[in-house]
Amino acid sequence: MKHLLLLLCLSACNLVFTQTASDLFTKSETKITWLGIDFSHVKLIGSFAQFAEAGQTGPNIIKDKYFDEWNDLILNEYSKYNIGEMLRKEDIALKTSAISKINATTSTEEMESEEEPEYTMEDIEGFIKGYDLGKKEGIGLLLVAESLNKIREEGRYHFVAINLENNEVLLYDFFVTKPGGFGLRNYWAKTYYDVIVSIRDVKYKSWKKTYSN
Repeated sequence: MKHLLLLLCLSACNLVFTQTASDLFTKSETKITWLGIDFSHVKLIGSFAQFAEAGQTGPNIIKDKYFDEWNDLILNEYSKYNIGEMLRKEDIALKTSAISKINATTSTEEMESEEEPEYTMEDIEGFIKGYDLGKKEGIGLLLVAESLNKIREEGRYHFVAINLENNEVLLYDFFVTKPGGFGLRNYWAKTYYDVIVSIRDVKYKSWKKTYSN
């Protein structure tokens, strides 16, 4: 009887952590959730005057106003920033509240920088291990913003798919894109829009070949 209970327990544990990257590229019942863009480690490269709009400057404006606006833009204009289309999935849940809370705790003291932080995959895994995402299941998708560089005119992002049961990274990639558009919000929104387009048009095929076997 004890052996039977042990086997049942082990089976249940295995069921909890069965999500793999292949579930993103097959007809899987695994729930997939868009978590948002984590700006809590982002560096702003260039003077804060270059991150200004309507006379508002400084790291607190970027944190208090634009972290939310950049995340909300995906939700409010989903037909353009279509995460489901990006991964050929019809049912993507949109739940960005946990990442919004993380963004709200960002320290602005060292947000301005003269050089790229050049986060490694191990750095990103460390950030994600510290997330408190609440009780979720399936696979979570997010971007971790590394830098918004006004001097080089580029945005850098780490795309990550994680197992929501244990915050394990299942799929990882890195993107460097160009900003553009009118107004501070739209100017930098183009950087993550181009990440979505790059995944949809290019990366998806190579990822599928790698992870669906």
